[in-house]
Amino acid sequence: MTNAFKPLSAGDIENRIEELRKSYAPEWKFDRDNPDAGSVIAQIFARQLEENNRLMSQMPERYHMEFVNMLDANLRPAQPAASMVIFNYDGGTIMGTQIPKGTRLTAESADTDSGLIVYETERNIYVTDSEIEAVFMTDAEEGTLSPVFGDFDVPQIISGEIRTDAEEEESSLFAEEETEDIGLGLSRHVPPFTLFGEKENLGRSILIMYEQRLFDGIDEPIYIRLEGAEEVINRVQSGELTFKYYTKKGFETFKSVKLMEDGFTFMLIKDKESQKTTIGEKEYSVVILEENKVMIDSLEVQNILLSAGGNSKAPEYVGDGSQELDPGKFDPFTDELAVFNECYIGHDPSFSKAGARISLDFKVTYHENQVRVTAEEEEAELLVIKRKPKKTPYDTPAQVKVDEIIIEYFNGIGWKKLKCDTEYAGLFEACEEGDYKLSFICPEDWQSSESGPYSGRCLRIRITKSANCYIRPAIHTYPTIENLKIAYSYEGRFTAPGRLERIAGTRKEDITACLFSDKSFTVLSGNEYAEDAIYIGFDKKLTEGPVSIYFQLSDNNNQNGVKVKLEYVGANGFTEMRFTDLTEDFTRSGTLMFLPPADMSDMTIEGKKLFWLRLSRAKKQKGADKDVFLPKIARMCLNAVVVTNVQTSEEGDYYIEDVVPNTSVSLGRDNILDAEVWVNEVGFTRKEEMDYLLENFPERARAEYDFLGRVSAFYVLWDEVDSFDRAPHRRCYRIDRMTGKIHFSDGYKCDMPRVTTDVAFKARIRSTDGEKGNLGEGEITSFIGAAPYIESVFNPIRAHGGSNLETIDHALDRCAGIMHSRYRLISETDYIRFCKEFSDSIDRTSIVTGQLIDGSKNPADISVVLLMKDYADGAFSFHRIAALLQKEMLENCELTVSANNLHIVEPIFVDISVNVWAMVMDMDDAFEVQNEVKSVLSDYLDPVRSGGSDGWDIGTLPKETQILMKLGVMRSKAVIQRITMIGHYVDADGEHELDTKDIDITPFMVPRNGEHKVIITNK
Repeated sequence: MTNAFKPLSAGDIENRIEELRKSYAPEWKFDRDNPDAGSVIAQIFARQLEENNRLMSQMPERYHMEFVNMLDANLRPAQPAASMVIFNYDGGTIMGTQIPKGTRLTAESADTDSGLIVYETERNIYVTDSEIEAVFMTDAEEGTLSPVFGDFDVPQIISGEIRTDAEEEESSLFAEEETEDIGLGLSRHVPPFTLFGEKENLGRSILIMYEQRLFDGIDEPIYIRLEGAEEVINRVQSGELTFKYYTKKGFETFKSVKLMEDGFTFMLIKDKESQKTTIGEKEYSVVILEENKVMIDSLEVQNILLSAGGNSKAPEYVGDGSQELDPGKFDPFTDELAVFNECYIGHDPSFSKAGARISLDFKVTYHENQVRVTAEEEEAELLVIKRKPKKTPYDTPAQVKVDEIIIEYFNGIGWKKLKCDTEYAGLFEACEEGDYKLSFICPEDWQSSESGPYSGRCLRIRITKSANCYIRPAIHTYPTIENLKIAYSYEGRFTAPGRLERIAGTRKEDITACLFSDKSFTVLSGNEYAEDAIYIGFDKKLTEGPVSIYFQLSDNNNQNGVKVKLEYVGANGFTEMRFTDLTEDFTRSGTLMFLPPADMSDMTIEGKKLFWLRLSRAKKQKGADKDVFLPKIARMCLNAVVVTNVQTSEEGDYYIEDVVPNTSVSLGRDNILDAEVWVNEVGFTRKEEMDYLLENFPERARAEYDFLGRVSAFYVLWDEVDSFDRAPHRRCYRIDRMTGKIHFSDGYKCDMPRVTTDVAFKARIRSTDGEKGNLGEGEITSFIGAAPYIESVFNPIRAHGGSNLETIDHALDRCAGIMHSRYRLISETDYIRFCKEFSDSIDRTSIVTGQLIDGSKNPADISVVLLMKDYADGAFSFHRIAALLQKEMLENCELTVSANNLHIVEPIFVDISVNVWAMVMDMDDAFEVQNEVKSVLSDYLDPVRSGGSDGWDIGTLPKETQILMKLGVMRSKAVIQRITMIGHYVDADGEHELDTKDIDITPFMVPRNGEHKVIITNK
């Protein structure tokens, strides 16, 4: 125990002034040898304070102790450390196992006599063999479906089998194998996520149109008519909806999208070839209409119709069946005419447009070719296939021309005559040069054929009649075709798509039948989920309980509370169920515990047939700030429970020899937390009172009977108090935790044990190891006794909050504060002193009146800002004391302060990242300077008091001048050229990253180390 009034010498006081000067007035130099006016004043002050200290220190310490003993106060007990443990089931034949409350777990420690630190579970828990298989979240306002854990099937946009070449197939196979390998390594641990705050969207809103021919034209207009779809048209015009078509490289946007004058027909032009997909026996090209944002509404149309038009284009192929000809100018039947000479004209894009009007425009010129051959040659060649020609007296050349032709197309079985709008058989008979045009309706049964190197739909033009074509000599007048152009048009005729599908969220649906109904139908919509919720799917049914789901919050502070409701899938769908929320509305790490209903059943959601739980917001939150400070979940898992560093003894018997006032009995334990004391009152309590207590308060009274049925012992549960003067009733006791003894009153203020012939009282004692219980992560790994079906146990977070028995010095300060405030909290000093005395885990406190941490203001509000000593390890210790601190404050503060006005919060931590440019005198010192600068910054910006650092008051941030002054210690090795300071923090307005000069400092802010960088330059 130290002296409450430790005297300080003038030198000590001057040294303290010098330390404070560096922080508060660095520009002033305190010089003892050559003092200026300020130094002289400081020295005078030091000598006057030295005398006052000397006089105060002359008061005997025992006077101080006796003074505070007037309060009849006890030392506050040690506080147990607490942590969370997770049990891993060993996968046995049963579906789970019970872990009762008080199960003992251990961690090895060299600081205890037994070599172990013992922890006890705080609640009953059923360790289930079920595992979390899938987790996803939905947002009603944003319309998102965000995957959190598990593989979710996203529907492919295009149905059917897409044609690919061998290289693409090999690449696709390789990609599938790679994906499978990744999936095999998937862990059952749910990754971190923000509760109700994930923005990734798995769902999509797409309308998919399939057509066999109309979407094939390149640089040709495609017409899509949307009837009764004003909102759809408006969103296309505004860019919210986009038309795309499918190619070998994926979906491409159209080269041009234009709304026609009718106001509901779009003309689209693409510049790449479409990739086909095969559905059944039909091949389709695909055009989609996709929502660029997440949809939260739905759009309808009355009808969708398609059309197309083809600009005049040269044929893809012209040939005679064996060789390819120049499409720009060619002789369709060669220069030597003969029956069955033929010409093939191929243009698959146009000839595939069944029902369209195809037009062929071309120019025809004629040329002559004299064919001469000897009679012997002619006779030999035609001996078999022609009649013997008539003898002519003169050798006059015969005139040969194309008398008749036939135009045919291939229908998959053979070549069939094509019907044109005009008769074409004698097209070349008159041998008149000029421009010609043929048009026809494209047949439905036109199929691809092979002609030389070309594969596709072709026209075949053959000579069926040509007089004198085999006579020699002859003059063959043969046609030449130039500038052949092929075009197609549906002439304003529209047709329905061959197939129509839509994707709404993650669901794909065939809506082709809707095209033939008279009603409007939905073409675009979002997810069907109508709530902000997180869905948790289990692979097996949860059969027994209580089951716990652990939510470990990240180290981010001041997370908003979110009230939730829990539902399970029963016989009638999702049904609300009761649960215990130990996360306190997700403001702290903790568990949700519940008893699984017997009718829990599986359901297929998002393609997964699992046993689902749904955790949704109890009420919808709206507004721009609804997602500020949402809980950030670092870990979510099953089978977790809180453990505390508590050892509960078996109930022991205690005896007294004589009934004397102020009796004290040793309990035989150190670091006593509390005790359950049952005092034997047999013979000193009337029968009527015993019967009354047994009937009305069975939890506080119990009787033992002899073989004759008479009461042999009657035990009543007594209560612990700090002072007998303030005891609420007569059955009370005190525990002196320094000596480990229990004290009873003198029989006047309170009762005392009186039974000397039997057990005087029974006690079950709870004790702790105090600070020794603050163990690291993963150190609690063993059981005391058997643990069937449990494979392993571990603590995912370090144990926090353990403290030893209150010291005498601390008790003296606390009692002096009590005398000062008289058990009432009125001034700011009273509140700060109360917090300091409440827990040694609190480093400093700030009281902010009339303002909350979110910036809202109310004169009745009081915000108590606590900076914990172990803030760097998370908010676990803060949450361990916050609720109890608020409760005790409310018992001592003014009546006008309610629980709704008293707020216990952590500071807003501002991560200060300092970039330092330092010029070293010697490059060999570069690494040393870097490390030393970072060390100085790290120590200086730590907000907690440590060593020679005073930390930082809540509501203050460092300035550049202070940092530069602190880095002045480096001047012997480096010159600090300049620094920049960036502050990162999260408040009610969101996340911020600013120069510290631009930060609007609030009373809740405190600095914290960020990422420091040191850039070294050489002189």
